Formats: sequence, structure tokens, C-alpha cells
Amino acid sequence: MYSPDSTLELRLPRDLFLFPKQNAGFQIPFFLSTEEEAAKVRPPAVVKTLEERLQEFSEGQREILSSFKKAVRDAPWYSEAEDDDWLLLRYLIARNFDVKKSFCMLEKSVHWRRKKDADNWVCEACLKDPNRHMMQFVGWDLQNRPVCFMAMRWGPDRKEPLKHCVATFNHLVKLMPLGVEQWVCVTDFETYSHIRDSSPKMGLSVIHAIQDHFPERLGLMILVDAPKAFSVLWKLLSAVIEEKTRKKVLFTYKKSKPTIESEFSKIFPPALAEYLCESYERSRTAALPATPVWYPAQSNE
Repeated sequence: MYSPDSTLELRLPRDLFLFPKQNAGFQIPFFLSTEEEAAKVRPPAVVKTLEERLQEFSEGQREILSSFKKAVRDAPWYSEAEDDDWLLLRYLIARNFDVKKSFCMLEKSVHWRRKKDADNWVCEACLKDPNRHMMQFVGWDLQNRPVCFMAMRWGPDRKEPLKHCVATFNHLVKLMPLGVEQWVCVTDFETYSHIRDSSPKMGLSVIHAIQDHFPERLGLMILVDAPKAFSVLWKLLSAVIEEKTRKKVLFTYKKSKPTIESEFSKIFPPALAEYLCESYERSRTAALPATPVWYPAQSNE
């Protein structure tokens, strides 16, 4: 097995990796291993213009956006650089175009970010030891949404996941081209323990962060092989998860239907789908990567 320190010798694209040293259980997909390879899979800088996005809304909704924009610009916390139309639309959508509720939500989020300095959060634990958590950007899906790969086996620390999660969410946002507003998360439940992993407090802190401060950012959450024991926690969490968010959760399995092979092929480019399937098989057998970089099985490289 290779040493995680060897990833320091790779010329990885800096913007695609949160940490200089990678988790021991993470194998870097070849299409992200160099600037040259990454350039082949990076989405275009502009996927959709604001004008095109606005045309997807009714005239009445566009008028509400104008009213909301005026209210926000008059607020003492308004920032021209941060509070653009894309952001305002997400908060309006999150509150069904209710200006008062959207304003309240945005105001609380602005205060939270500034008070906590959340935009600059870094997981200090993973800087010291990258094996504490496992939330890694692995590419873009067929809709040009950044994809986050999470594995319980390779990220055993459950004490304080919020800072790592928010740092990862901020990273995913930076990897969105203009016109792409959501990310995809894929979670492997291998080694899930009801005793260790079923803390409602831990799950709620992350859920509230997504719903309150990253509205309309989650495009899809794929849960792989969630065990029956997880149903207890899911029932508790579902009570506070908004309906629109619950509809974005997809349960998949390695052997039962819907299988990861059938679902991944609909969502991800072929190389990323194959990479994720192989990563989950490796997780099932607790096998660390044999090499720092992953290549498709049929590749001669």
C-alpha cells in the first residue's frame, strides 16, 4: 500500500483539493490528478447566464425578486459583492417567494456567517490528520454539479463534523461554474454503527447548516447501503428536514435495487460512475488504495 504522504509529491490541481495531504482511504481519480486531466472534465465557466435563469421564473416572481433586492440593499448588512441576484433567488425559492420570510432567513444567515467567520472555516483536525474525516470532491456530474464523496469507514471522527462539513460545502460552491447552483453528495454507510453514528445532535447541526445557510445548494444526496439501523435516526431527522430536501435523498445499494451501478450511470459521467462503484467495493472489503491514483480497470496506464 502506498503512503498518504506520497500524494504530496503529486502535482494536484490546487483548487480541487482542500488539503495538501489526502485521507489514506481516498484514491485520487485520474481525471483530477493533474491540471491537464482536470481540464478535460472541468465544466465550462458559464453553464447558464443570469438572464437565462430569470426566464425560468414568472413575471410575478421576477417582480418579487426586484422588491426583495431593494429590501436587501437597504439593509445595514448588505454586501454588493455577496448578495447578488443568484443568492437572492435561492433564498426566495427556499421560502416560496415570501419576501418577509426570505429576508429574515438571509439576515440570520449573514449574521451567522460573519459572527462565526464561517466562510473561512478550515478543519484543523484534518490539517493535522487527514484520516479524521472523509468528505472529498471527486468531479462533476452530468449536470455540471460538483460531487462530494463521503465514506464512514475512512472518516471515523464523529465528534465535531460541522466545521469540516461547512468547509467542504464552501469548497463545493467555489467549484460551481456560473449557472450551476447545487452540489451532489454520495455517502457510503459501510461500518455505520447505531451507537457511534446515530447522534441526532450531530446530524441536526449539519442539516440546519444546509437548510438555513446553504439554501437550495443540495441537489441530490445519495445514500449507499444505509442499514436498517439507520431508519431510526432517519425517522428522527425527517421530522426537521424540509419536504423539498427529503425528496432529494436517494437510497441506493450495492446488491439490492436500485443498485449503484444502475443509478450512477444516470447521474455521473462513465469514469466517475466507475470510480465510485470501485471505491464502494474497496470500502466493503476494507482495502486501502494500492496506488495513490485510480485508473479504470481497462486502462493500460
